[in-house]
Amino acid sequence: MANGNDTFSRFVNWLSASGRDRTAINRRGGSPDLFSRLMNRISG
Repeated sequence: MANGNDTFSRFVNWLSASGRDRTAINRRGGSPDLFSRLMNRISG
């Protein structure tokens, strides 16, 4: 199982390294979108 997990970790690392960072989305009024508010509430 560790070998499969290692392969997955390498794939995720490669995928995130291949992408480009995007700028933050500024919404009118400064409030984040619904999904961001939900994730912030879940993560504490």
